[in-house]
Amino acid sequence: MNGRVTRLLAAGWLAAQPMCFAQAGEILVGNDAAILLQRMSDAARRVPYEGVFVVQNGSAMQTLSIFNRPTGMAKESRLAAMDGIQREIRCSKNGSISLVTKGGHVSLEKRLNSRHFPDLLPPNAAQLATFYDVRLGEPARVAGLECQQVELTPKDAFRWGYMLCAEKNSGLPLKAAMFNASNQPLMQYAFAEVRIGGSPKREAEATPTNRPAQAASDSARPIGAESVSVKNLPPGFTRITAVKRTLPNKPGEVEHWVFSDGLTHISLFLEPAAQPIESMRGQSKLGMINMAKRQVGSMQATILGDAPWAAIEAIAMGLEARPETVAAHGAAR
Repeated sequence: MNGRVTRLLAAGWLAAQPMCFAQAGEILVGNDAAILLQRMSDAARRVPYEGVFVVQNGSAMQTLSIFNRPTGMAKESRLAAMDGIQREIRCSKNGSISLVTKGGHVSLEKRLNSRHFPDLLPPNAAQLATFYDVRLGEPARVAGLECQQVELTPKDAFRWGYMLCAEKNSGLPLKAAMFNASNQPLMQYAFAEVRIGGSPKREAEATPTNRPAQAASDSARPIGAESVSVKNLPPGFTRITAVKRTLPNKPGEVEHWVFSDGLTHISLFLEPAAQPIESMRGQSKLGMINMAKRQVGSMQATILGDAPWAAIEAIAMGLEARPETVAAHGAAR
């Protein structure tokens, strides 16, 4: 099958029509990659579905039930753990407030990121084609449904690779995996059963509780004057939020910044350095979470995220103390 025929078949599927699966291994060119990514992203937010999926992180596995109900351009979803500690998350249509139930205790909490499988791609997913090679993988079958594997291979060292399997009619991701540079899986998700379309039934099965909802203790607020600046972010990354908040086991507020390319999220925590600190780096046992710590002016900076070391290092080494902060610190000494 030649390249032109492959692209025509892919374009037919991207237009929301069932397709004959194209030849595997071919990198999508032009707008095809952007359209495919956007279609999978839109399906996760705009298609009603309910089901059960399994998530695997190293040797740890968990089973969760989910339902999703579109509300205009947004969504409302419910995610509930089916094993382990009782936990339920209901994401509201504005994407920032969640209702979390733990053993009958209900609280409202603000979340910086309300996305979860299968809603892994950002709303503007088309732009990811700038930083990833997108190619069609083999056709597959997940939870009894036919799907097309789609591979996202990073063009640089600043992001992990991904594989998603999109249901052939709706484009909804039925399976997803994140891979490191050695092609080893870091995180995997897969539906065990799923129903696409119609009205979700599980909404009425919310965990019963007689306790009133309580607001979360975390009171994030704007940071005001910034003590540091960041230069030369990795390509495609932008700062998406910057707030002051309290954290467990911390005596006062810390600044919390988040940088993202849409798929990868990296946090920066800033707090006053009580004494000169030594720079350090760390990695989780699975190699998925990387962390760096260094002093920037009078501040201690901790940078961590589910990202390759190159991205963490680029942000860490790009931090600079603002001149007024440096002057004030010097005067105080």
